[in-house]
Amino acid sequence: MYAINHAATALLLRKKESKLPLFPLLVSVQLVEILWVLFNYLGWEHFSISGGHVHLDYLPYSHSIFSGVLAAVLSFCVINWGYHNRKLAVAFAIGVVSHVLIDLVFHEKDIRLSPFSATPVLGFGIIDYPILNFIIEFAYGIFCWWYFKGSKALLWVIIVFNVIDLPIMLAHGDSLTPFMHYPFLLPSVILFQILVTWYFVYRYANVKSTQPIPVNQ
Repeated sequence: MYAINHAATALLLRKKESKLPLFPLLVSVQLVEILWVLFNYLGWEHFSISGGHVHLDYLPYSHSIFSGVLAAVLSFCVINWGYHNRKLAVAFAIGVVSHVLIDLVFHEKDIRLSPFSATPVLGFGIIDYPILNFIIEFAYGIFCWWYFKGSKALLWVIIVFNVIDLPIMLAHGDSLTPFMHYPFLLPSVILFQILVTWYFVYRYANVKSTQPIPVNQ
């Protein structure tokens, strides 16, 4: 799943616990991806390009089931005991785990149970069907907005970023050549997407929906 719809997941958590601050929830749903970016820069994880497609074929430290649960537990402990905010701790932990669970649906078989086991590798592979991928992600983003009862501005943020992602979903062949020659480009693009979607979702999630003003009879 692309950055905008992971960010939209934070809206589900924010709606359920409306007094929670939004920005930590935005961080929670992308913490796993931030780790992936960092580990790629450090050379601990990597991707490959073959058959005209990008394959995230080595990401056991950031995206394994074990790592996601461990990051969620550690996050819960830090927030619950360090900041004495149990509700935020629970919501943050759910946000961390949500990233791996959602990626299980969209990734090809590249998500391990743990960094210590090469098999099995999990993933339903929806990413291999770009149009289906786009439709599902688009519908999910709209659902998150609807559940959150967001503003029209926030709806447009979700729509626009999903449409912008479509050429990336369809990219193949020669269009991926720069990523082969400059491996740092892909994690940099992902990081840029995360930061930009954080900004726009946070900004426009705080714009109130325009509701009709009741007329007293």
